[in-house]
Amino acid sequence: MAHQVSAEEAQASPEPATTELTSQPTAETASATQPTAPAASAEEKPAADSQNAAAPAGPAATEAAAAPAQSENLSEATILHTNDVHGRIVEEKGVIGDAKLATVIKEERAKNPKVLVVDAGDAFQGLPISNSSKGEERAKILNEIGYDAMAVGNHEFDFGLDEAKKYKEILKFPLLSSNTYANNARVFQASTIVDKDPAVEGDEFVVIGVTTPETATKTHPKNIQGVTFTDPITEVNRVIDEIEARAAAEGKNYKNYVVLAHLGVDTTTPTEWRGSTLAEALSKNPKLKGKRVTVIDGHSHTVESTTYGDNVTYNQTGSYLHNIGKVTFKANQLLGNPQQIPAETAKKVAPDPVVADMVSKIKARYDADNAKVIVANSPVELNGDRENVRVRETNLGNVVADALYDYGQTGFANKTDLAVTNGGGLRETIAKDKPITKGDVIAVLPFGNTISQIKVTGQNIADMFAKSLGSILQEKDGKPVLDENGQPLLEPSGGYLQISGAKVYYDTTLPADQRVLHIEIKNKETGVYEPLDPNKTYYLTTNDFLAAGGDGYTMLGGPREEGPSMDVAFADYLAKADLTAYAVINPNSRAISISSTKDTDGDGYTDIEEIKQGTDPANAASYPAGAKAADPAKQAAPLANTPNQTKQVPVHVAKTFTKGLAAKELPQTGSESAVALSLVGIVLGFFGLAGIKKSHKED
Repeated sequence: MAHQVSAEEAQASPEPATTELTSQPTAETASATQPTAPAASAEEKPAADSQNAAAPAGPAATEAAAAPAQSENLSEATILHTNDVHGRIVEEKGVIGDAKLATVIKEERAKNPKVLVVDAGDAFQGLPISNSSKGEERAKILNEIGYDAMAVGNHEFDFGLDEAKKYKEILKFPLLSSNTYANNARVFQASTIVDKDPAVEGDEFVVIGVTTPETATKTHPKNIQGVTFTDPITEVNRVIDEIEARAAAEGKNYKNYVVLAHLGVDTTTPTEWRGSTLAEALSKNPKLKGKRVTVIDGHSHTVESTTYGDNVTYNQTGSYLHNIGKVTFKANQLLGNPQQIPAETAKKVAPDPVVADMVSKIKARYDADNAKVIVANSPVELNGDRENVRVRETNLGNVVADALYDYGQTGFANKTDLAVTNGGGLRETIAKDKPITKGDVIAVLPFGNTISQIKVTGQNIADMFAKSLGSILQEKDGKPVLDENGQPLLEPSGGYLQISGAKVYYDTTLPADQRVLHIEIKNKETGVYEPLDPNKTYYLTTNDFLAAGGDGYTMLGGPREEGPSMDVAFADYLAKADLTAYAVINPNSRAISISSTKDTDGDGYTDIEEIKQGTDPANAASYPAGAKAADPAKQAAPLANTPNQTKQVPVHVAKTFTKGLAAKELPQTGSESAVALSLVGIVLGFFGLAGIKKSHKED
């Protein structure tokens, strides 16, 4: 065990280096405030005896220099690391699993006992097999593997603050967060010094942890009552100042700093809270000049390998044990070589027998409890793919939202008018032609959320859907990604809402604050959809996370009625629902992506105008009574006859998840090239406002 003494943030490289293993087999989302000069936790001891697609690399991010910066008396060093494993205990397709992770780490240490092993957070919550013990069994596995330190991620709070504190007792290594406070004191240890060889001066690792302030909206508010998260850069620099001051007083010179950051590089994260911003700031910290600084990041589930300035190396592995991160340093060189050990390489080793036995026992207990069959055979696939359920309406989102709506008709004092749930809370796909078990249900809804009903106004609902549909737009290889109707797709967001009891028409080519074109709410007595009244009171059923303002839905806060666990209501609904009604994976029937200028039947009235007036947009004989037809000269016309045709926007049509288009879905018109031309004016006019993001995010 390493001798330890108590004492994040990054830029992307789209094609990180990978490394091959040399071993061969021998037979796996409180408020962010800043307390004034908070006191250090009593648990933080001074060092005495001897941690959506990324933003493209900015000016500070550099490739390894041709003539790397050097410093004297720096020994070779290796760091192995993980992040955002989310309970991937068991080996699966593309997932290394803990038993083979243990082998990779132990074999590296057999070659070099000084290897540092760290994790950047979100280790315990995720798959139900880990959730079943609130992550405690996986914590024991990490002890066996021999980690040296770990950062606190936002999902470490998902089982409550008391459980997050309990991890400190279970783990045999430090759980670090320098910027998490309660009662003006740190909740966790801020830093540790890992000394792999006390007989050698200067080879120690100073490890500092930092947690995203987004935790305030990325876990249930009840889990972090009284907890605040200070500014990451300010806090990390404060800890560095403290450590350097102590080192100077003791005549020591620490040369290796490792920041375990659970910050990420999502463009939806405030710039000042991103790992990339932290890494750049550290590269300019004069107290770190001539010292190695490694930022091991997490939170954004992105694969990132890059460097900043002449002394900061940044790495992030993606998520779910798809990779193991590895950073190596040559003697006297400040910049390291950040790499990934991919699953296909790591899985060639034999599983560690001790960890494999631990995993086997955990799995046996879990399987016995979750084998109960709820539906004998699912006639459809209910799709929960991350890049689908966080982007647009899916059949899984519909059935979960319908379960909430169904419960809301009898479970509360007032009948529910509509129901929503966030796509980020839907975690797995339910397979076709297989039984649906309790374990499958928990895999879809792993967070243990309960059902809540809140009273809202129509304006609250309008604001809610505007937020849901406010993400920037996807881009792939320089081309906007389009859905089956030629409309640009949103960037994946955990806050995207799946809907029941409402229809929301929206146009993603418009600026974010203008995308929602029309909202209708189902009359629960007649079944007829009626236009939203902004002044009317409605009863909204959702999960307790959103009802408390989670994911930034502050318009939903306030008094609420509580119901049962979501997984219980979902299981009850699955047992009685006609699942054949959910055969279309992307039905486009509730959250309806539509062009605001489209006139399907050519009668001079746009489709959305006819929808608002209650006429059929596909029937030229049906048009709004007394309404004035749109001036054809002012309607969006094919751009082949305009100068804009020379500015064709390249498009990329998304691989559809839809097995067949819904019967009522408006038809797509024109070829892909025609779509490209017709989008030119819109794309060039609005994309600057709506935003486009390059995606390198892991699933």
